[in-house]
Amino acid sequence: MQDPKPINLTTTAEIRARGWVAEARDADGHLVSTQAWLEVCSTNENLKMLGEFIAEYETDRTVSVFPDVIAAKLAA
Repeated sequence: MQDPKPINLTTTAEIRARGWVAEARDADGHLVSTQAWLEVCSTNENLKMLGEFIAEYETDRTVSVFPDVIAAKLAA
């Protein structure tokens, strides 16, 4: 087994380093979901999906968006 740590204990730094553009965490700080930037989609489609991700989790979770990761995806 390479990494026996449960995914919900992954840190924000690890999520950011893996290239995810956003994360949602519960009240205890456990990772609930992440949002990717899909290269096969247009910028507008990615931004729409990001908005939907935020809307889905913002009411009962803490959502963090990583603008530096998004900027790197846009520059690529």
